[in-house]
Amino acid sequence: MTAPGRPDRSPFAALVLGWILPGAGHAYAGLWGKAALFFVLITALLVAGLVIGRGTVILVRAPSEGNEVRSELRLWYAAQVCAGGPAIALTPISQYMAAEGTIDWADPLHEMGTLYTAVAGFLNLLVMMDAYTRIAYPRRPQQEDQEEDA
Repeated sequence: MTAPGRPDRSPFAALVLGWILPGAGHAYAGLWGKAALFFVLITALLVAGLVIGRGTVILVRAPSEGNEVRSELRLWYAAQVCAGGPAIALTPISQYMAAEGTIDWADPLHEMGTLYTAVAGFLNLLVMMDAYTRIAYPRRPQQEDQEEDA
């Protein structure tokens, strides 16, 4: 599916690129300033959450419980993986660090780090949708003129 008025740009490609690397969908649309801003903000939020949580917040399964997956970890990981490539790349590191030490699940810093990484994922989801809609539904010159008059 190509965008109306822009046959060279695919909204779906912008969506996928935005998931692989935060801000890449906006770069694909030619919005380099927004792309850089979104990349820096989302990646910084993800890394800050990982640092606050001592590297053990992006977990697919709890290492102390074997292969049994805690249901709340699935939900947190689903939110975190929306941050795309950086979150997926940091998952094995976080799993390794969690396996090396014990995790205090009630530690406020661990909870805050988990929350930061989940917010980074949700923020990237919104950024991906913005990149998609900018290409799929471009503004018409008539709409821009009407908004300038108002």
